[in-house]
Amino acid sequence: MPLSYNCPQALRAIFLFQQVPRILSLFLAAAACAFGLFLASATDPASSAEEPPDALLATRHAASGRPLLRIGYIEQSFSPSEREGFEATFAYLRKRLPQYDVSIDPYLVKDLERAIRENKVEFFLGASGFYRRVYSRGLRDIATMTTRVAPNPNQAIATVFLVPNESPIKTVADLRGKKAAVNWLNGWSGVFIPLKELQDEGYDPDNFFGGLVAAGSPMRKLLLAVLRGEADVAMSRSCTLEELRLTEPELAGRFRPIGLKPDNLSDFKCLRSTEAYPNWTFVSTSLAPWQMSRDVAAALLTMPKTQNGTGWAVVSDFTQVDNLYKSLRRGPYEYLRIRSVSDFIKRYWGFICLGFMGLLALIFHSWYVRYLVSVRTRELREAVQKEREAEAAQKLALEQIQSLERISTIGAVSSMITHELNGPISVISNSCNALQRQFERSPVPPQLEKAIELIARQCEKASGIVNHVRNYVRHRDAQLEPIDLAAELTRIFNAWLLKTPVGMLHLDIQAQGISVFWNRLELELCLRNVTKNAIEACEGYKGARIRIVLTTQDAGSKAIISVLDNAPTGEDELEKHSRPLNTSKATGTGLGLLIVRTLCEKASGNFTIGRLDGLTEARITLPIFNKESAHG
Repeated sequence: MPLSYNCPQALRAIFLFQQVPRILSLFLAAAACAFGLFLASATDPASSAEEPPDALLATRHAASGRPLLRIGYIEQSFSPSEREGFEATFAYLRKRLPQYDVSIDPYLVKDLERAIRENKVEFFLGASGFYRRVYSRGLRDIATMTTRVAPNPNQAIATVFLVPNESPIKTVADLRGKKAAVNWLNGWSGVFIPLKELQDEGYDPDNFFGGLVAAGSPMRKLLLAVLRGEADVAMSRSCTLEELRLTEPELAGRFRPIGLKPDNLSDFKCLRSTEAYPNWTFVSTSLAPWQMSRDVAAALLTMPKTQNGTGWAVVSDFTQVDNLYKSLRRGPYEYLRIRSVSDFIKRYWGFICLGFMGLLALIFHSWYVRYLVSVRTRELREAVQKEREAEAAQKLALEQIQSLERISTIGAVSSMITHELNGPISVISNSCNALQRQFERSPVPPQLEKAIELIARQCEKASGIVNHVRNYVRHRDAQLEPIDLAAELTRIFNAWLLKTPVGMLHLDIQAQGISVFWNRLELELCLRNVTKNAIEACEGYKGARIRIVLTTQDAGSKAIISVLDNAPTGEDELEKHSRPLNTSKATGTGLGLLIVRTLCEKASGNFTIGRLDGLTEARITLPIFNKESAHG
């Protein structure tokens, strides 16, 4: 079914998207940018960009090696006689131009416009109105068609108003408010030529008709649309009625023309209701080389007339076509319709709404970005705060460990001193007792006896002090608790993992769910001490690898914590480091392993260090804690 439109709205819709003023283009560009940012969408730049020169040269040659000559045309707009003439012309060009590979393709109007814009054709055949509408794109007319009924190419296209014989419409004035059948809403002879005639007669072309009906091509479809009652008048191209009288006399006999112009054009032999304009025009594009344009122009202008009288000539002036567009403010002069802000808003309200939506999208995008930045900033601050808290907690734990290490060092030194001093004090005390018994048998000077008694009393006092210190060291109270070895090892391992090279430290938990009854700080001190020794032993050693392994032995009654490293440590060096107060570190005290051994023994365990299968193993053995042993 043909499409029906309200005339004022249809006329305002014509060329709506063909040429937008610069200010509107800028506004829409801003809206497009906003939508691009918000929706993260992108367009294909190749869809509107012209091909580079190298690519154009490549498309000019077909597989045969001959230059490619492409011709586009709008087939649906041809009348039967015109189609015969064009087919004869195309056949003549192929025969006359054997040096070119001629390709002739039909297009829809919008597709031909796109092909011209994208440099896909060297030539095209179109109505003079179509040619001048796209003239700003660098085109050049080379020949215009002549026919037997219109031998003058300057005056060959016009429009005739056709109404049914029984219609009450007698004049052009009677068409006001009526529906008109046209081939398509942007038609040259079907819309713009009759609108110019209405304007010349003093009518408003934008509001004259009550609606336009797009009936399509060929022209007989316009008459059929009127007979079906879809329109009141057919705005048909001139000579259509004469052709139909020959091919379909019954259909042609049911219509009569109105508003006919006087027969003052000796070269135009068809009925017409409007002025006449230039005929179909052969146009070259900027893609066609000058040699090709010359050859095609020469072929057309020297072509013999066909059997139906079709030939080609040169139009002297297209000013009449340009003046029509300018007077109607259509085509390239569409911008003249905007004379005020209200005109701009009324005509482009859709684009304004789109721009406003784009502005809203841009505002929302800006707000959303600020919101995301604030959220990310808050998360970053929280992460930094947590990191600082973790560093503070780690620093506090390190200080506690260092304090415990100092205390343990003092305890270890005290144990060693008390253990070593008891021997000399006992020897001195026994010697004093022997001297006193000897003096009982023989008198001695009072001064000597008094000195020996003083020595004995001081030895007894020193022995008491040593015993007191030893008892204090051995029986110092510590907070004991069940400790999950796997969890504690994992925590300490993660702390060391941040301070060691990637791939150096490994944790192997082979026994889960086992606990020991010990002081947590003392356990951590021991584990950190042996791990630190292993890391320091591996410094500067390429391919260093340290494994911390948790296993059990003796039927699961004892837990074994092994720290193994592959540092090249010799047996002699290892034995030397095992002795107290021996260290190779500038800041070491030589008491680390002694402290570990002392604390392990205090927890009813033991500590050993040695070489095993080319590895240095520091082993801590501890009794496993369970509820039964705790109650026992």
